[in-house]
Amino acid sequence: TEVIYEEEGVDILRIQGDRYVARLIRVADPSRVRLGVTSKLMKFGEKLPTICKNNNALAGINAGGFDDPNGSGNGGTPSRLLVKDYKILFCDGSEKHAVIGFNEDNVLILGEFTDEEILEMRIRDAVSFGPFVILNREKATVKGMAGGYDPRTAIGQTADGTVLLLVIDGRQPGIEGGNMKTVMDIMWEYGAVNAANLDGGSSATMVLNDINSPCSLYGPRYLPNGWLVRRAQ
Repeated sequence: TEVIYEEEGVDILRIQGDRYVARLIRVADPSRVRLGVTSKLMKFGEKLPTICKNNNALAGINAGGFDDPNGSGNGGTPSRLLVKDYKILFCDGSEKHAVIGFNEDNVLILGEFTDEEILEMRIRDAVSFGPFVILNREKATVKGMAGGYDPRTAIGQTADGTVLLLVIDGRQPGIEGGNMKTVMDIMWEYGAVNAANLDGGSSATMVLNDINSPCSLYGPRYLPNGWLVRRAQ
């Protein structure tokens, strides 16, 4: 493991595994982590570097899933749920959602909640995905191949509030990627008390200062949203 970037309150670790290379952004102040959304929501997605640039973000990772028929979706329509600045911008009509988001106290909240509960709990930014790999300081039960080896993206938070943003590269020569156990083990090792898997595969992307690192051979995909790191004030 090596530190490949460092500034006040933020660093990025490069983690080498048997089947993967991962990068982990650690953000000491959780209020700096916000959800960025495509400017053309419900019409077209935007590439993560564009979402970062539009929000003047230091860094970012992809977040929630999106409508992707035959792998050729344009990223404009999010899947399941999208909450931004305390407003539900998209909801698929399900009674409950697997919520991954931050409340007004900048605490990462994971759980199954209704639309009404999301509003009552003052969830400021959220997507819906999964699985949750660490919940209330307990590891999830992982069976079999745990989803197989692929590029992965995940988010977590430590006991002191530090936010962990993880992208695992894969689908490259000599680099297969990680499974859910990989995600869980990395998050656990770096102190996560809560952590969840986000959209992965060809969507797995990390951006730092407009430098993009997608796993896809075709470059970054068009996305509905991403977890962004605000620049220091």
